[in-house]
Amino acid sequence: MTTFQKALIRELIQNLILSIAFLNTILVIEKLLKLSKIFASVGIDLLNLFLLIVMLQPQLLIFTIPMSLLLSVLLTYGRVIADNEMLTLMVSGMPYKRTFKPVLYIGLIAFILTTFMSFYIAPKGVSLVREKILSLLAERAPLGLEEGIFNQGFKGVTIFIKEKPDIKHLKEVIIFDERKEDKIIVIAKEGIIKKEKENIVLSLIDGKAYFNRGINLNEIKFKEYIFKLSPNIEPIAKKISEYSILELFDKFQTDITRRTDYKIEFYKRIILPVLCIISVFLTPSLCLLIGKSGRLGGITIGLSVFTLYYIFMIYGANLAKAGKISPELGAFSPMFIFGLMAFVFYKKIRI
Repeated sequence: MTTFQKALIRELIQNLILSIAFLNTILVIEKLLKLSKIFASVGIDLLNLFLLIVMLQPQLLIFTIPMSLLLSVLLTYGRVIADNEMLTLMVSGMPYKRTFKPVLYIGLIAFILTTFMSFYIAPKGVSLVREKILSLLAERAPLGLEEGIFNQGFKGVTIFIKEKPDIKHLKEVIIFDERKEDKIIVIAKEGIIKKEKENIVLSLIDGKAYFNRGINLNEIKFKEYIFKLSPNIEPIAKKISEYSILELFDKFQTDITRRTDYKIEFYKRIILPVLCIISVFLTPSLCLLIGKSGRLGGITIGLSVFTLYYIFMIYGANLAKAGKISPELGAFSPMFIFGLMAFVFYKKIRI
């Protein structure tokens, strides 16, 4: 490996890391907006927010690695061509196609990493995010209790609080429990919110409980009453993105009603890593054909190419879901189009 090729690898890796960081930041911001809506009433601390962002990374990386590879190659080769370094090498006798080796090495690593993410890590990451969100909502649901209103954030329970001095302490609490056939009304002077293992409980102090037995209304006085709560959170069904590649293969063979959806997701998992290989041949060829565009030109062209690809991908998926074309045609058409572009541009290079 020549000194020039080693320098190219270093610059490609640097641009790849920066591109991944940039693109992931943009996608994380979009995810944060969704998370802010989910946790609007209960809030979330920085540590758990950081953990959720980490869990989201595999799902984001299957998109950002192929795109970052394309951007990094365009940035690197655009800079080398703009500074006439490539021209100097070609005049000295090095064929342009020999400079593809660094891109090929990095492209293969990106392909393996994206495949591993797409097939195994990303589905597990999505499942962990869903479970973590449900766990946090259940744990922090009591924080959504507000004073002066009827709180209905718990299944079959309405809670009224006159005062809430801090997060855990309540004053003048009224609870109407209709989870069982015998309705219960609990009135207490004070209440303390507790978390015991997986249960959320209210420790009610100094009050009365009223419950009906038939036509009779019974009253019980208490010094402390432990009241268990269940957050009003419905179980979230497993998403298609949570299935592994083998589960998707099994699903589209057995589940006729959603066969198209499963097939599109299955093919997408295969296609995204292949884009890394297509980028290896497309982008260096594209850089030579467009000339001295520089870094800014590389960013513009890279974003344009990938935007165009995703438009085709989404449009093909929508046509397949509408039944106008087959899932195979909808999923693989964009890949074949860009693969053909890469082949044509590569063949046009004569030096």
